[in-house]
Amino acid sequence: MGELVKMNHGDALPIPAAVAEEMQQMREALQTMAGLLRTTNETMAQLQRQVRLLEKVTPAQASALNRAIRERATELCAIYMLRDEGGEKAVAAAIRKAVKLRFGANTSKDLPRCEYEVAMAQVQGWDDYKIMKGIREKVKQ
Repeated sequence: MGELVKMNHGDALPIPAAVAEEMQQMREALQTMAGLLRTTNETMAQLQRQVRLLEKVTPAQASALNRAIRERATELCAIYMLRDEGGEKAVAAAIRKAVKLRFGANTSKDLPRCEYEVAMAQVQGWDDYKIMKGIREKVKQ
């Protein structure tokens, strides 16, 4: 037991044509099923991505995002020397607008949950000189 037996090709029995044809049909059926399975897996992956985009941020995440927007607006007002309260509100509104435009959300509560970290990074790194200059001019008037 456990020995390998060598077979000569001359000793092998010829496969009847009917069996060979049936094996070919089985091979083709398996290839078709493999293609269907691949397509199904790709479709499932697309559906999972869509479901992730439909899940909205939690109320705590929305609050944290709004708090981060206010904090960033305060930081930017200090950097651009805007001391007026109206300046902070205008800067916060500009940051919110940029976030809404990027993610296609009406409010911070409508952001996809999977994009929360990206939105926070955008808020923390937001600094648009042109917009800030415009706000500064409006506030000083």
